[in-house]
Amino acid sequence: MNFQHTKCVVLLSTYPYLMAFREYLTQLNRLSKVGEMTLPIERYITNICLEIPAPPPGSFEVQTTILDSIIKIWSPPHNQPIAWVSLPFSHLFQCLDIDNIILVWHCLVLERQVLLTSTQISILTTCSEILLSLLFPMRWSHAYIPLLPKFLIPILSAPMPFFCGIDKASLAEALYDLSPECVVVDLDKNLVTLGPETEALPPLPPQQAASLRSQLEINAGVVFREAQI
Repeated sequence: MNFQHTKCVVLLSTYPYLMAFREYLTQLNRLSKVGEMTLPIERYITNICLEIPAPPPGSFEVQTTILDSIIKIWSPPHNQPIAWVSLPFSHLFQCLDIDNIILVWHCLVLERQVLLTSTQISILTTCSEILLSLLFPMRWSHAYIPLLPKFLIPILSAPMPFFCGIDKASLAEALYDLSPECVVVDLDKNLVTLGPETEALPPLPPQQAASLRSQLEINAGVVFREAQI
């Protein structure tokens, strides 16, 4: 009797190069299936983990090639967040309109409890990382779990700030533990729901808020509108 063993390759890193890592793993999977792999798969894993250096902040770029894909990685200067060059910001702006993005950002700045949900669990981590990068130069210093496993759902009742993401299939169950102060962000429906006991948000300075909304509309407003067509 023949048994086929399924292999799973997971790439862990302190760097949020999500798209570059996804592309490398995608091409590695393709390479293993087309039968053109001239070296053991472990050699490719060693290459991405040990031989490709993380680029220093600034104008330096590191790139690698796998199959027909050229993967480029670079870091911005120290005074800019690394996510600016490593995340597909369009994903967030496709899910939420400008006003809701500002509202969620406002909640995070005030260190509120925020829960993202979607039927597409692949976008939870991406959108979470993008929202955190928008806090720059501030940093989120509380509980952060972009994809909350079911066994950790009780954490949603904790009386502390948190920023979590959850599969919408588990949302109904999570509502039993959800703090009444929590802000729920539905990425599928462009909907932000404040909890029944969510403390009122102090208004943003009118002039700065208007400028922020105007600049976001000019630079990214069309992304949401085109996604809805």
